[in-house]
Amino acid sequence: MVRIPGIAALAVILVSLPVTALAQPAPPLSTLEPVETASACGPNEITIADMRWPSASILAHIHRIILTNELGCTVRIVSGDTAVTASSMATTQQPAIAPELWTSRIPEIWNAATTAGSVRAMAATYRGGPLEGWFIPAYLAEDHPELARADQLFNERDAFGGIGDARFISCPADWACAIVNRNLMRALRLQIIFESEEPANRLDLDRRLSEAISRREPVLIYYWQPNAAIDQFSLKSIDLGLFNPDAWPCLGMNACDNPLPSSFPEAQVVIGAAAWLQDEAPLVADYLRAATLPLEEMNGLLAELGSEGSSPEAVAQRFYETAGDIWRAWLPAALN
Repeated sequence: MVRIPGIAALAVILVSLPVTALAQPAPPLSTLEPVETASACGPNEITIADMRWPSASILAHIHRIILTNELGCTVRIVSGDTAVTASSMATTQQPAIAPELWTSRIPEIWNAATTAGSVRAMAATYRGGPLEGWFIPAYLAEDHPELARADQLFNERDAFGGIGDARFISCPADWACAIVNRNLMRALRLQIIFESEEPANRLDLDRRLSEAISRREPVLIYYWQPNAAIDQFSLKSIDLGLFNPDAWPCLGMNACDNPLPSSFPEAQVVIGAAAWLQDEAPLVADYLRAATLPLEEMNGLLAELGSEGSSPEAVAQRFYETAGDIWRAWLPAALN
C-alpha cells in the first residue's frame, strides 16, 4: 500500500497566503432560535480529538466552535492520535468525535470497532479532489485546458516543452510513491517525454516546486492534500482515471513488467463518532453526518495557519465568522 506522505509534515509551510473571506460573519447565538441543550447534545460533555497535525487540529476547533455556539453544547478538546483515539473510542466511548480519522491506516482497529457497533463513520472529512496524485500549476491549466486528464498528456506533450524539456517533479526516492510514479510514467508512455526528478526529501521537493512556479515553468508535479502548498502555489489536479485494483500491486513494485494506468487508491478519511452520540445526542449526530469540508477550503486554511502569529483556534474562528455558506449546510434542519 502506498502511504500518503506528509501528515506530520503538513506543519512545514514555506509560504503563507491569507484566505479570501467567503461570506458575511455569522450572527451571534442570541439571534438564533433556542435549542434544548439536553436533546441537542445529550447529557454528557462532548470531547473532540485534536490529532496534532494541522488540518485535524483546525477541524477540531471548527467543530468545537459550531457545536458550542449553534447547538449550545459543552465541548472540550482532548489530545489524540489515530490508533490510540480509535481504540479509546471503541472501548471507553471517549473522545466522542475524531474529525479527521484516517481509517485505512488502522483497518484492524476500525473494522473491529464498527462491527461491534461501538463507533460509527459519519461524513467523509473532505470532498472535492484526490488526496494524492499529479498536479499542474494553475497558469498551465488555464493556457491548456486539454491537460486535465493524464491520458492526454502524451498527445499534448508540447505544452510541457516537448521531449527532452518536460519536467516531472516526483516524490523522494525512499517514498513508496516514487515507485508508483515511475511505473505510471511507463504505463502512460510518458517516460520518453518527461525527465523525472526525485527530490532528496520533502524540503527539496518544495524548493523545486517553488522555483518552478516562480519561473512559471510548465511542470508536472506529484503532491497530496490537504496541504497549504496546493493553495499557495495554485496547483490543479490531473485526472488519473479510475482506480484499478488489479493494476495497483504491480505499480507498487520496482520490477513491474506491464504497468497499467490507475489513480492512487482513495484513502478513507472520515469523521469518527462514538456510538452513544446517535442515541443520546441525535442533533449532533445529524450535524456530523453533513460536516464534509471542501479540500480547497482546508488548503486555504492551512495556508492561513502559516501566517505569523496564527493558530488553529484563530483560523477556526475566522472560518466560523466568514464561511457560513459552508458550515450552515451542516446544521440539522431544526436549526435552519
